[in-house]
Amino acid sequence: MENAAEISFEINAEIGGTAKTLRVEQQETSDGAPYYVCFDNDQHIAEIRKESNDHWVQLWGELDEPSISAIGKAIEQKELKNNG
Repeated sequence: MENAAEISFEINAEIGGTAKTLRVEQQETSDGAPYYVCFDNDQHIAEIRKESNDHWVQLWGELDEPSISAIGKAIEQKELKNNG
């Protein structure tokens, strides 16, 4: 089932030691859990989600752990800003 309104936003995060502006699209798994598809310029670089233990994990892609954490933190800050 597709979402009628796709959620897409930009974040700033350090990827592989380099500051980047990424486009992030929020998607949902079939059971409704959110995950995030990340793009650097229009290149699909990763898909991540936040586990129940608050740890960000990579579902697809080859980013290192610090990059995944940086993206996750930037997503959390964006969500707090939008909900605040």
